[in-house]
Amino acid sequence: MRLLLILAFGLLTASSYAQCTITGSATLRANETATYTTDSRAACEDCYIWKSSNENLLIEGDSKLAKINVRAIVPGKYILSVSTSDAKSTTCEKIIEVTETAQTPAKNKCGVNIDDFKDVKVSESVVSFFPNENSADYDYDWIATYANNEMKTSTDKIPQFFFSDINYIKLVKLKITRKAALCAVTISKAYDENYWKPATNSGKVQQRVYAPTSYSDYVKQGESTK
Repeated sequence: MRLLLILAFGLLTASSYAQCTITGSATLRANETATYTTDSRAACEDCYIWKSSNENLLIEGDSKLAKINVRAIVPGKYILSVSTSDAKSTTCEKIIEVTETAQTPAKNKCGVNIDDFKDVKVSESVVSFFPNENSADYDYDWIATYANNEMKTSTDKIPQFFFSDINYIKLVKLKITRKAALCAVTISKAYDENYWKPATNSGKVQQRVYAPTSYSDYVKQGESTK
């Protein structure tokens, strides 16, 4: 009798977890976006709470609906979870592995050699971004997304954006278009709120102003600085 009770309890426990699942790909490539849904039933249309274990797995749009879009930023393993905000709240999780892009910028069909950019703090409220090749062969389109989801754009090769401790920059995307081939690649970086805070031991953001003669400090070894 005791054994039957234990088995019954185990089945009830397993079924309670099985009531909530997340549907969507378990593997994404960096810079890829995918859609995820849950079969959990909430009391209202916007009573869902989606969370990511890391900002490198970015939830885009409204995170209170049963269906969301998720963008992978940096390779790694992350947890995507969803729960309902009603009295009978259920929670389920899905492990998502982000892998390297299938085609790196240096080897893409566009022939774009830029595969990274560096952030340089110009002042306490201004930051510049430098692509790691100094070339006039490309057009540059930058998008900086802030903590309040506001977006600022720039077409400068080396843009400057204002920021603050409260409204910090959380995501930067760079679209590089090769003029000769009229094709483009996009790279992006995500930042958390602590990245921009002063820290003598972090070494993350450098207090330095760009000068044409110092561009070689920001490019890859062996790259052209034409």
